Amino acid sequence: MNEIKFEQKVKLWKNLRVNLESHPRPFSLLTQFTSTLKTSSRKDSPWDPKSVIHPWNLIENNSFTEYEIALLTCYTLQLTDRFCLAEVEIHISKDLENEQTMYLVYLDKSIVLGYNNEVLTMNDLPENIISQKTIPMPPLH
Repeated sequence: MNEIKFEQKVKLWKNLRVNLESHPRPFSLLTQFTSTLKTSSRKDSPWDPKSVIHPWNLIENNSFTEYEIALLTCYTLQLTDRFCLAEVEIHISKDLENEQTMYLVYLDKSIVLGYNNEVLTMNDLPENIISQKTIPMPPLH
């Protein structure tokens, strides 16, 4: 979604959501998509609940902070029929070994997206990754 017109971004994002509906490995497909996004060093404040960006404003971006990528992941899942009823949360987490902050997406308290561009279960997440704050995503439909 880098450096293309807004209308093209909307179409690209819609096609992704359509593909997620029947893909045999939807989380891998979504992770593959988000790993291609251009990242930004902009700072945002995910600790502030008012900082949540709405989906249509978010896809206007040409680059994304890690928090915005987590938001886009959540919105993408929530706007599919397949996952619209799932419980989706962003966990602001810290890797205690290297003091790195990360924004992990939890789906139904079992699937974790966003750790090293992998799809994990909660049980597979390393013990040194500690959730510091949970941001529940309200349903979109």
